[in-house]
Amino acid sequence: MYKLIFIDADDTLFDFRKAQGNAMKKTFEDFDYFEKEGNEEKFDKIKEDYKVINSKLWRELEKGQIKEDELRVLRFERLFEKNSLKYNTKIFSEKYSERLSEGSFLLEGAEELCKYSSEKYRMIIITNGIKKVQIPRIKNSKINKYIEKIVVSEDTRVSKPNIEIFQYALDLANKKNKVTKQEIIMIGNSQSADIQGGINFGIDTCWINLKNQQKNEDIKAKYTVKSYKELYNFL
Repeated sequence: MYKLIFIDADDTLFDFRKAQGNAMKKTFEDFDYFEKEGNEEKFDKIKEDYKVINSKLWRELEKGQIKEDELRVLRFERLFEKNSLKYNTKIFSEKYSERLSEGSFLLEGAEELCKYSSEKYRMIIITNGIKKVQIPRIKNSKINKYIEKIVVSEDTRVSKPNIEIFQYALDLANKKNKVTKQEIIMIGNSQSADIQGGINFGIDTCWINLKNQQKNEDIKAKYTVKSYKELYNFL
């Protein structure tokens, strides 16, 4: 019987694609891109380039090859170089983080899932990301009242799938009421971060595959679902 749910944030509960696109558009507007040098067609290419660059860097972060503070600037250095843009990367990165922190867009059904789950289990969000971005997004959302704690990788200086972030979350939970690993399940959309991390830590896992991703046969979650509705079968 589970007592505690560890759950991911982005693309598990929150619509990160929408938040990212919204933040990118607003940041480029802040730098007068559309007035001075760009148009929607060029911007669409920039957005696609950013997604590719950012995803690659986050995979490197998960493997411990780079640190988060490096990622924040590197992604824009590479983006600007690829698109011949001349903005100050550090200033642009700060503004982008500020805009991203405003994006509290929940996936359809996420609020109902958290309400239902919180009536039966304790819930802790474990998310890779930047604290000043993730905390406001979650705190300003409708699910915040259902969440006991928010653990951001910046708190622990390691990212999922590193077991240290899961141990940090468990230690926080145990300050209130002690739970064992057998009483915890990790729910997330990332096989490499959420599921592999949960497996490494020795807890049950549920891969929530909302976007019909290809299954990695080397990473075996206890449960696999393709909708929130399917989660109710065992929660």
